[in-house]
Amino acid sequence: MAGNVLYIDYFEWEAKQKRKLAGAERFASAHGWKIKVVPRDSFSLPELPELLARHRPIGCIVTGPQGCDDLPPRLFNPVPVVYLDPPDRPNWRGSASVVCDNAAVAAEAFRELSAGLPPSYAAVSYRIPQKWARRRIAAFQSLCAKAGKDCHVLPENPGESETARTDRLAAWAVTLPPNCAIFAVNDFTAREIAYVLVASGRRIPRDATVIGVDGADEPAKEDPHPPISSIKFDLERVGYVAAKMLAGLLAAKNAKERSASFAAGKRNETFGPLFTIRRESTRGRGRREPHILEAVDIIRREACDGLTAAALAARFRCSRNHFEFRFREAMGHSVLNEILHIRMEKVQALLSRPDMKIDAIADFCGFRTERELRKLFKLRTGMSMRQWREKNCR
Repeated sequence: MAGNVLYIDYFEWEAKQKRKLAGAERFASAHGWKIKVVPRDSFSLPELPELLARHRPIGCIVTGPQGCDDLPPRLFNPVPVVYLDPPDRPNWRGSASVVCDNAAVAAEAFRELSAGLPPSYAAVSYRIPQKWARRRIAAFQSLCAKAGKDCHVLPENPGESETARTDRLAAWAVTLPPNCAIFAVNDFTAREIAYVLVASGRRIPRDATVIGVDGADEPAKEDPHPPISSIKFDLERVGYVAAKMLAGLLAAKNAKERSASFAAGKRNETFGPLFTIRRESTRGRGRREPHILEAVDIIRREACDGLTAAALAARFRCSRNHFEFRFREAMGHSVLNEILHIRMEKVQALLSRPDMKIDAIADFCGFRTERELRKLFKLRTGMSMRQWREKNCR
C-alpha cells in the first residue's frame, strides 16, 4: 500500500536517530511509501488531529520515550502507529513497538568487563531516573551476584541538579575499590563517571575500567583520555523492523482486525547489542602492560587482514608461548580469542547489510575459507549466518 508515513521524532538531528530513520526509509522505498519526518517540537498536542488530516498518512512511526510521552495510541486512531521504545505506562501497553532488550545490554557489558578479571564491579544509572536504566542495572547486578562478585551501585536521586549529581558522583567514585569495572547505562553516563575518575586522580584503564552504551562511532572531542568502550546497536535495523511492523498493521483492514491479529501474535519486537566497540577503557589487566596494549591495537587494525597469533608474537621478539602467556595473563583470554572477536565484529557488521553476499564475507574478514567462518559462526552464535541475518536484519 503506497502512501505517506509520518515519522515523529524528538531528536531527529542526532546521528543515532538518523540511522533509525535510514532503516525505516530503506523499507519504505521498497514498498512505495514516502516518509515524512515531523519534529515533535514542531506541533502542539491539540494540533495533532490537524496534522493527521493534512498529511493523511497510512501510518505513523513515533520515537520515544521523550518524543511520545504525550502521544498514546488512542490519539492516532484509526491510523495505525508503531513506537520505538515507548514509555512503560498503561496508555502505551499493548501498542505495536520495537523495544530494547536491556538484559542483553547488561550481559554484553558484563562479558566485556569481566575479560579483565576485575575484583569488583560497579554500575551507574542515568542522571534522570528511567525504567530502562533500572532494568539494565538490575540485570547487571544479577550477573555480578551469579559470578560471586560485589556490585556497587550509585543510588538514584530524582530531581537533583547537574552540579549536585556531579558532586555526589565524585564522592561515590572515591569509595570504589581499586581496579573496579564500571558499567555506565549509556555513553553520556560513561563520560560523567570518566570525568570524575580522572579528576580524582584515578587513571583509566589502569585504576578502573569503564564501558558505556549507544555505540558512538567516534569519541567526542571533549571526552577524557582514554576513549571509552561502548556497546553498539544496529540502529538501522530498529527503524527497518518498525516499518515492517507497520506494514503488518496495514495489512489488516481495520482497527478491530488489527487488534485481533495482535491477540494472535507478537505485540512488540526487541533489539539488542550488535557488538562492543572496544577502546582503551576496557583493556582489562593489559592496562599495566604497554606491549600488550600495542598488541591489541595491532589486532584491531589487522585482524581482518589475516593476522595470526604467531605473526603477532614475532613482532615482539619473544617466543609464541611466552607471548601467549603474557597476553592471557593481562587480558583474561588468548590472542586468538581477541583476533576472532574483532573478525566476528566485522562479520556481523557485514551481515547487517542486506546487499552483502554471505559467501563473500569470509574474504573481507580474514578467514582462510568460507567453511571455516561458517563453522566458527555456528559455534559462537548457535545459528547459521543466514539465520542470524534473518533474525537481526528483517
